[in-house]
Amino acid sequence: MAIITLTTDLGLKDYYVSAVKGAILSNFPSVSIVDVSHQIPTYNIQDAAYILKNAYVNFPIGTIHIIGVKAEYTNVSPHVIVYANGHWFVGADNGIFSLLLDEAPEKVFEITNIETNLLSFPTRDVFAKIACCIAKGDAIENFAKIKNGLNERMPFRAASMEDMIRGSVVYIDSYGNVMTNINKILFNQIGKKRAFVIEFARYEINKLSNSYSDVPEGEALVLFNATDNLEISMNTGKADSLLGLKLNDSITIRFE
Repeated sequence: MAIITLTTDLGLKDYYVSAVKGAILSNFPSVSIVDVSHQIPTYNIQDAAYILKNAYVNFPIGTIHIIGVKAEYTNVSPHVIVYANGHWFVGADNGIFSLLLDEAPEKVFEITNIETNLLSFPTRDVFAKIACCIAKGDAIENFAKIKNGLNERMPFRAASMEDMIRGSVVYIDSYGNVMTNINKILFNQIGKKRAFVIEFARYEINKLSNSYSDVPEGEALVLFNATDNLEISMNTGKADSLLGLKLNDSITIRFE
């Protein structure tokens, strides 16, 4: 069964999400539709990329992912189809793919139906239609042409020196857990099993936890989460508000 996922900033209050799903089902009734998220902050491609990046790898090869965030067509940000890591992505070339993918995609196409691109609801009127065409196995050249390259937006990457890693907060989830761009591979490469202290806001932590329950309720902790990125959390508490952390705040790890 073909699968189409939806990642949008359309919210859940209005009719928009149901309209997109209705358009997909009218075009391809047997497709399976999966919601990744519809609560991306408006136009926030950084959050959209983080969420979809950690979700899409769990789907079967061949899944088609609609990205309805900052989706308006412009001459600078045309509508595109991207094939990477066995998955199809349909969205606007607004820089999100450089945040979503760690390597250049295998294939990039520009959607060629310009009249449709200019409509005011591209997630429904363009992306849903194109996703169904891909799901049905229609020839890409019937509705798209090869495109050389994509717009880039440089992702925030952690910097390292011999005895230090400096990263930043890149995402805060609905539990108030604070995700950073410091991954386990970099931590192990620089740390080399040395003692360390993790500094953020006005706090310091000098050990890693394996689970949230490793510390008493209300106490802060740091662990490597399911995506192997350093996460600052609080057992049954909202780490972001209680520790005073927000997006782009600096996180420093110093090794002895």
